[in-house]
Amino acid sequence: MVSRQTLVVTAFVLAALPAAYLVEAASGQFTLSFLALLAVGVGAPSLVNDYLDRHESDGNGV
Repeated sequence: MVSRQTLVVTAFVLAALPAAYLVEAASGQFTLSFLALLAVGVGAPSLVNDYLDRHESDGNGV
């Protein structure tokens, strides 16, 4: 069985590729597209998983 964390990371990594392409197409700057790739592919799933972990632990009364 696949964990929720793995699904979140996979979804954001798959979304990061077109996001980086769109930023590259709009701005013409590789640096901005690379930053978008990192933000969407690495930063966002970490924040989402942290939020969901905290929300899940609050619901259990821990």
